[in-house]
Amino acid sequence: MSGEQSPRVPEGFLWGAATASYQIEGHPLADGAGPSIWHRFSHLPGKVNNGDNGDLACDHYHRWREDLEQMSRLGLKAYRFSVAWPRIFPEPGRLNPQGLDFYRALVDGLLERGIEPLLTIFHWDAPLWLEQEGGFLRRSSVERFCAYGSALFKALGDRVKRWITINEPMSFAVSGYVLGQHAPGRRNDLKAMFHASHHLLLAHGRLARIFREEVRGGEIGIAEHQVWVQPARPEKEGDLRVAETMDLLLNRFYLDPLLRGAYPEKILRRFGRFLPRGFEADLGEMVSSLDFVGLNYYTGKSYRHSLFAPYTQARETPTPQARRSAMWEVWPQGLRLLLLRLKEEYGNPPCYITENGYPLPETPGRDPLEDGERIEYLSEHIRAALQARQEGANLKGYFVWSLLDNFEWDLGYAMRFGLLRVDFGSLERTWRRSASWYRDLIQRGCP
Repeated sequence: MSGEQSPRVPEGFLWGAATASYQIEGHPLADGAGPSIWHRFSHLPGKVNNGDNGDLACDHYHRWREDLEQMSRLGLKAYRFSVAWPRIFPEPGRLNPQGLDFYRALVDGLLERGIEPLLTIFHWDAPLWLEQEGGFLRRSSVERFCAYGSALFKALGDRVKRWITINEPMSFAVSGYVLGQHAPGRRNDLKAMFHASHHLLLAHGRLARIFREEVRGGEIGIAEHQVWVQPARPEKEGDLRVAETMDLLLNRFYLDPLLRGAYPEKILRRFGRFLPRGFEADLGEMVSSLDFVGLNYYTGKSYRHSLFAPYTQARETPTPQARRSAMWEVWPQGLRLLLLRLKEEYGNPPCYITENGYPLPETPGRDPLEDGERIEYLSEHIRAALQARQEGANLKGYFVWSLLDNFEWDLGYAMRFGLLRVDFGSLERTWRRSASWYRDLIQRGCP
């Protein structure tokens, strides 16, 4: 859209920001809460950069009122946050009222300020007791998850009308069971990855049906991490083949059962033996379970064929001419293409961009409040998203990641995503230039 004026979005478009419980709250064992898998994982030597953990994080657990005021100053229309499951159920079947009280107060504070809450039920901090039962590798996790979600519906369903069941089932399963970078920290266990993925998708489908019985006038979806995948050398048949495999594994495997009622056939032929026995009987509970798709987008990836790459023979390779952030390639056109794919191949469901952001580590001698690269990244991606919307994609909102610098999982506190800078010594919040830019964008209604 270079040189063109971006279209204004309609009045009801949700401009928001996103966070997650373990990444910002701190005090994970306070007021009767139990430990999560991330509490254990982050305290294991060598698992997190610099030995960081979420014990204090941004201290949002105590500073939430201050953070709500910052949201008001930003002019946010909506705020996406997650609930810490171990605060609600510190032990199997035992509800902790103090945990619910924290989120009740947070929701009430948002509504008092005219900010729409978008509540994520599970953003990776599963209770340690669930993992000790076998976690999402066991089918019993589906019932545990539904009991937890139903408790939230009963406590908050009269005030929260937009819900996300699960954040990024692909990232949770791949990073937790194949790469070993995230809790629970297992490596190269394909069976565990596919079992966890299937049970997460089944848990979503089953809880979505409970939601429609228990919450009136609301909508529920899932937040899917999607990557724009392409062959490194389009003229090479091997690169085309492995790029298709990676697209199926990273993207379509997690969308197809929810929107089409089946896993991709090519994945089943190759990897179906790793799925739980009798998985086919669960597909009916997954399909048509979405009121909207949440799309978390950060990057594109190029793959080339390599006989030495395990499992897939796909090796990620730099994309020619692509810029890089501190973590990924910058590929804004991929966001437009994924939104148009939802329109053209998946029936054009309502969609929110539920995460999109830019990591910017601090370096000596540089003003930590000057983040022009972040503004450039966000602007390019918002323009790409609004272009897709102009082309017919059913885009309803955009949530920047993140409101605050936070605990960035295995990367600790060095990788900063916040519109607001957090001084992790004093915990003071300070506006970066991107915060003022985003406030002005919301006021204008277009980049």
